[in-house]
Formats: sequence, C-alpha cells, structure tokens
Amino acid sequence: MQKFDKMHSVFITRSYSKHYMSSLEFYRNAYAYDIAFGDRDFASECDFLAWCLAQHGNLPSFATGHATSFLELACGPARHARELGHRGWQVLGLDMSSDMLEYAARGARQEHVTLQTLCADMCDYRLGQPVALAANMMESLSHLLTNQQIVSHLRAVGSNLLPGGIYVIEMAHPSGLWRDSLPNMWTTSHNGTEVDIVFGLQDDPYDWITQQWTVTTRLTIREPGQPERYIEEHNNHRWCQPQELAALIDLSGAFDQVWWYGDLLIPPPPLDDSEDAKRMMVVLRSKGA
Repeated sequence: MQKFDKMHSVFITRSYSKHYMSSLEFYRNAYAYDIAFGDRDFASECDFLAWCLAQHGNLPSFATGHATSFLELACGPARHARELGHRGWQVLGLDMSSDMLEYAARGARQEHVTLQTLCADMCDYRLGQPVALAANMMESLSHLLTNQQIVSHLRAVGSNLLPGGIYVIEMAHPSGLWRDSLPNMWTTSHNGTEVDIVFGLQDDPYDWITQQWTVTTRLTIREPGQPERYIEEHNNHRWCQPQELAALIDLSGAFDQVWWYGDLLIPPPPLDDSEDAKRMMVVLRSKGA
C-alpha cells in the first residue's frame, strides 16, 4: 500500500472494504442508466463549469490553444463532455466501464461531436496532454472509499490539469446526507422506455468507522415489446464532509486554492447559505508544475 507523507498512519481501512468501483455489471445497462440519471439540465450545468474556469482559472499564456479542453471523470454517458463538445471544446470522457464508454462514444457520433474516451481508474491515469478544466459530477467521488484513494485521485487530477486549470466536484449537500431523506425513488422515461429507480433505502447499513454506506440501487426497466427487467446491486459509497475533504485536498498538495459553493448557478450561492444551497460544489485550482 502506498504511504502518504507522515500522515499515513491516520488512514483507517477494514480488510473487507471493497474496491471503490461499483460492479461493472450495473453499467452494462448503459441506456437504462442514462435514462435513470439523465433528467438534468446539462446545458446550464456546463454554463456553470465554464463559468468556474473563467472566474477562477489562471491559465498560462502558452495554454491558449487548450483553454477549452475538458475532461469528464467517471463520465458514464459523458453528457457534460458531449454538451461542451457541441460548443467547440476538445472533450474527453474517462470511466472504468468500457460498456459505458462505448455508449457515450456512440451518442457523441450520433450528435456529430468528437469525444475521446479513456477506460481507466480515476485514481491513476495519464492523459496525452493536460486539460484546462476537469469535472467529477453526480456524486461520483463517493465511489472513493478511503483517504488514500481520494488523495491519489486528487493528485492524478492535478497532474493532468494545465497550471492554473480548474477541477469541479459535485457532491450532495452535507445537510442532506442522512437517512431522513430515504428512500430515494423516482421514475423517468425516454422514447417509450420507462425506468423506475431506487437509490438508497433507510435500512442500508452504514459503517461509522469507515464512513461507508452500502447503498441499494435498483432499476426496473420497461421497454416496448420486451419483458420487464429488474436489476439490483449493493455497493459501498462514502460521502465526505467539507472539513475532511478540505484536509484531504491540502494533503494532496495538488491545488493552490479552493472555493465552496452550494449549487450549479451563476453566480452560485455559498455552501453555508441555509436557504439556497442545494449541492456541495467544490472548485479547485491546480498548482501546476
């Protein structure tokens, strides 16, 4: 196991902790996943991502040709990358699921968008050239279960950003993490296919030592002319509170400044706005070389 500076002894793991990635079997149902989690305003969210780069980025003059380059981490269908691709950005999607990347690439081709894909671990990867902007959306950081994984991930992102580039993380707002908001259920549809989603039940076990939640995820898929399909998985997630995430960002040594916001709005509310903060948006600026 890799050690991190002199603080490695504070990292606590248990021998039964699973690898951070959820089962790849779940992501083989890419179309159903896209329907289930695709009911978002990707255009306005990309407006926010571009605003973060314009507001907080500090790219060097030599990076002019790459000032509109974007990496979507744990990209799934790569909806944010594809939206920025429509705007003329150079876009790349990274994911561990080859099935999901194939689905994303197929969607990009249908939209006449040039999307590069990389099947890799978001804790350990190397791009051909650094990007100006990276994002980890839809709480995908929760797949990283240990401090070591989060620090490795942050360092990997920092090393693949241009100096002064921006990394945006979207997580649940700390006030909405606990069981009183569960079960989390909704239904959505597209072109005649309907998907019922369950993401988290009140009796899902939580380990107070590792801060890992074993989250129940269910998809019930109804496609025209096909029998109903039912998929259920139980995968570990960890949602960091702001103070511990701030400490891990400092420990990574990859970023020189951090901003904390409460939603993907322009301008965004502060994270501690009790009325308007709905998400936890973390905006990091790369130190670079």
